[in-house]
Amino acid sequence: MFRNFLAVSGVICLSVFLAMFISASQVKPVKLTSPISGVSKLNLADNLWFPKVGVVLGAEAPPEITGEGAFFVDTQTGKVLYQKNPHERLPIASLTKIMTIIVTLENRKFTDTFTISQTAADMEPDKMLLIAGEKLTTEELLDGVFLVSANDAAEEFAEKVTGNYDEFVGLMNKEAKTLGMNDSLFINPTGLEEDGKDQYSSAYDVALMSRYAITHWPHLVDISSQPHIYLDQTATHQDYDLYSGINLLTTYPGVVGFKTGYTPAAGLTLVTLARRDGHEVLGVILGSGDRREEARELLDYSFNELGVKVD
Repeated sequence: MFRNFLAVSGVICLSVFLAMFISASQVKPVKLTSPISGVSKLNLADNLWFPKVGVVLGAEAPPEITGEGAFFVDTQTGKVLYQKNPHERLPIASLTKIMTIIVTLENRKFTDTFTISQTAADMEPDKMLLIAGEKLTTEELLDGVFLVSANDAAEEFAEKVTGNYDEFVGLMNKEAKTLGMNDSLFINPTGLEEDGKDQYSSAYDVALMSRYAITHWPHLVDISSQPHIYLDQTATHQDYDLYSGINLLTTYPGVVGFKTGYTPAAGLTLVTLARRDGHEVLGVILGSGDRREEARELLDYSFNELGVKVD
């Protein structure tokens, strides 16, 4: 009788094991979430989005570009559409400000107010022309960061968000590690070079960072999609007339932002986001001699790879 009990127990255990194995094998893979879906906030586990970097076998020969690094990806599937030196560590200029924005928005609301410091107002070269003592909201300063790549606004965030500049930069690097950005190091919130100090990222890392920002705060796309923003004078600040440096907004159908950058060491840098026929392409170009034309060629190539007709 005892042997019969063991036999029955063994059959039951084997049945349970097989049921668990079959059930696990039928679990559907997690679907990548794109900003096009309208999701504004994800859990940490969903933030880690890793496109498969490998050999890109396109239907046609990819364009040749002057850019030192590039990475174009379909955000909905993670399919890599084009890449060139995706993990090479390169200066990224003002694309650094995307991480500055991430740290800011993880600690402040769009409606929070900042009183501009003299240090921030004195920042050069690209700036909103902020005046010390003025009060502007987070969103108003973000208008400046996106449209004119305002170093004065980025400096204000670094000074005030945590109350300690070094702590803010530390959070930038901590966030980079959390996102899987293994080829990135930030030393300031602006992307400006500093003598004797390295500051770098890679095309792949910038794509991870950019998608995180876009997915968590879709309103950033709304801001960066505007070719021109005029902020009326108020009781707390002067008026601001801001024009975007992303000329693809008005010359390439489907482009909806996102950020440009330039320093002599970094060359021309760009993150672009484009949407066509239900597809969404996120592209990064670093160290380019002609980012506008190269972005245009790579967007054409990427959408063609997705089967989207490009005129």
